[in-house]
Amino acid sequence: MKLICPGCGAIASAESWVNDVHCRETLLIISRLPAPLPKTTLGYLSLFRPGQRALGWKKALRLAGEIEQLVCKNFVSVKGKVDRRCSPRIWAKAMEQMVEQRDGLDLPMPNHRYLKKVAYDMADKADYKQEQRQHAAPVRRVRTSDPVVSHDPLAKIKEEWDKAHQGDDGKLDLTELTGVVKGME
Repeated sequence: MKLICPGCGAIASAESWVNDVHCRETLLIISRLPAPLPKTTLGYLSLFRPGQRALGWKKALRLAGEIEQLVCKNFVSVKGKVDRRCSPRIWAKAMEQMVEQRDGLDLPMPNHRYLKKVAYDMADKADYKQEQRQHAAPVRRVRTSDPVVSHDPLAKIKEEWDKAHQGDDGKLDLTELTGVVKGME
């Protein structure tokens, strides 16, 4: 059975691909990527194919390893900008967008910088939308008639004291104080 790699265009039997160490390791890395990246990675790797020749498995292995490192960080960095959270879904969309725009790209791609830029722009937009949703969420207002809950452990004692001495003139009776102190001993 002959198989054609959609990424590099290589034609070979399934057995020969499994026997090639670089091919096996490349496919293993791609299969470990979180969904939906395994489906989009081979197409993205085709952007690195030199002209009408096939992409070598050794180079494909290096590129797949670099993609794995980028994706596993869970963020994307672009020089001079704040890092953005970047999910596997965003990385996959960025790869798909690049493959769709292949005619407008300068191929073969030399590195992953343009992928990082596309993913960064998508992650930036996603962060902006998330911030807008948070700001649009209704604000819960506290009614002024609601009792204020205190986390002060002495607040209950003070409240009981105030209730017990509500009719007093505000002066402390020494006999009461002596009883309180003796009770603490």
